[in-house]
Amino acid sequence: MKFQDRGIVLSRSAYSETSLIVTLFTESFGVQTFLFQGAKKKKGLVLFPLATVDITFYRRTDSQMGKLTEIVLAESLNELPFDPVKSSLCFFIVELLQKTQQQGNKETALFYFVWQEAVWLNHTNELTNYPIWFLGAYTRFCGITPAVEQTAPTVFDIKEGKLTTIRPNHPEYIEDTAIHWLEPMLMEDKIAFLSLAIPKSDRTSLLAHWLNYYSLHLNGMRTLKSIEIIRTIFQ
Repeated sequence: MKFQDRGIVLSRSAYSETSLIVTLFTESFGVQTFLFQGAKKKKGLVLFPLATVDITFYRRTDSQMGKLTEIVLAESLNELPFDPVKSSLCFFIVELLQKTQQQGNKETALFYFVWQEAVWLNHTNELTNYPIWFLGAYTRFCGITPAVEQTAPTVFDIKEGKLTTIRPNHPEYIEDTAIHWLEPMLMEDKIAFLSLAIPKSDRTSLLAHWLNYYSLHLNGMRTLKSIEIIRTIFQ
């Protein structure tokens, strides 16, 4: 059956001298894998991480892999594949998506969120706090957003998902002065948080705290390969 849809490029890998296996986060079908024959001659340059695309494909009910016949850029994201900082963020985001989203699960709200973030990233230079902000924002799509129980929290109860000033009666918590930054991250709007002057040491700590939190709550969530690049660039 023939379909037309929108998608976000997650990854590509060689299948033959001219063809690729392409993984997309689609609007209507969630994460899907496609064979794209002749891709290296046709549209290889379109397939960069986080590219927003319009696609035409064929899909059989008895096969997990569709067949792409056409793919074109939906948005002109000219900076994402060529700016080293922005391209690193793209790899970071798509790796997080691939680690946490199962193939075939339609996630419309998440799709719109990631699409909008791709467009926003292309046009902004407000990036210093972006990795920790994105990890915080992404928790709501995974159903694990921490509750802010007290103002100026210093304790992150990663087992129960709470920001507080009181140590819990179990060992799965983090006590750190950097924790108080999580309150504005979760409670204020994006632009306000990204403009905050967060010390380098606190950004480093918050990145580690979020990754620990994800690892505890999401089965199969392993270390992100892109995280070392993110640490190097942003810390």
